[in-house]
Amino acid sequence: MSTEPSKYAGNQFDVATAGSFPLMSEVLVDTLPRLTAAAGLKPALAPALTALQAASTAWNTGETNLATAEAIQLGATLSLNEKMATLTRKPDAETNSVLEGWELILLAQAPSGSALYTVLLPHGRETLTGGTMDEQIDALRDFAARLAMQAMKPNLVALGMTVSTFATSARSLRTAQLTAKTNVSNARANQEALRKSAAAELFSMTGLGMSVFKLTPLDVDSLYDITLLRQTPQEIPTAPLTTEWVPLARLLSAAALPAGATRLEAWREGPGGMPERLAIGEPGAVDVLIPATVTFDGGSTYQLWLTARNSRGTSNPGPIVTWTAPLTHIFEAPILAAA
Repeated sequence: MSTEPSKYAGNQFDVATAGSFPLMSEVLVDTLPRLTAAAGLKPALAPALTALQAASTAWNTGETNLATAEAIQLGATLSLNEKMATLTRKPDAETNSVLEGWELILLAQAPSGSALYTVLLPHGRETLTGGTMDEQIDALRDFAARLAMQAMKPNLVALGMTVSTFATSARSLRTAQLTAKTNVSNARANQEALRKSAAAELFSMTGLGMSVFKLTPLDVDSLYDITLLRQTPQEIPTAPLTTEWVPLARLLSAAALPAGATRLEAWREGPGGMPERLAIGEPGAVDVLIPATVTFDGGSTYQLWLTARNSRGTSNPGPIVTWTAPLTHIFEAPILAAA
């Protein structure tokens, strides 16, 4: 005969935040001040506060590590895609793409349709542009090897060295991308473990609260916001109203955290690139520190902005700051602000 489990047999914090790291962030940001205030009145809650503070610190560190890993993965992917795009992208209407330049050298030694041309490029230029990313890089490697075999045609041997250098660079970028992807997966797994740990401490807090407030059990509800656990629909926060970039400190900040937001995210877009999230701020912070792993090319102009987030989603971009990185490694540009 089965017995229905009691309502305390399940951890509501674990159930509610499963699959939602942002919601756990919001629960912790909301709960810690409540528990701090309650512990000030009820010292018996101090052990729960100490444990939750430790869990929250670990959670915030893990969330920052995950955001950094995701930013590095995005950067690695953009670098690889940019490298491979140069094969077929013409710098301008009158300049050949890399692949067109290679083919001109090849045609001078092996006319199209000749046996040698077919050996070197069995399917024409498409030999190097078809298939998956790994297949394309392997095709470049093999093309370089076939060119290197043409000892009687020095120009083709020289071209083989050029193609080999390109293929080696592309493979290195691909390896970096795959490593970054693995790091993101590991960071997510670590964050899931931290979510479970934080949920356990929140559940323990509730149990201790039931003991402390045994004469006034409704006061247990003051320790956390039950509407968060019920995932009551909330609004996506509005965008930050201001953006300030301090290059020397590597800080991107807003004057205030938009209503309903728990954190800020820092973004940039470089010349000819795509939007790239650089880092995520600490809970409640109005600035985001750009990690040293994020580099800026000297002389290049970047657009930087902030978004606000909560468990529901991420806001539209805030005001954009345009900044040209100095040619030296020392950021000497003045403070820039946009509103």
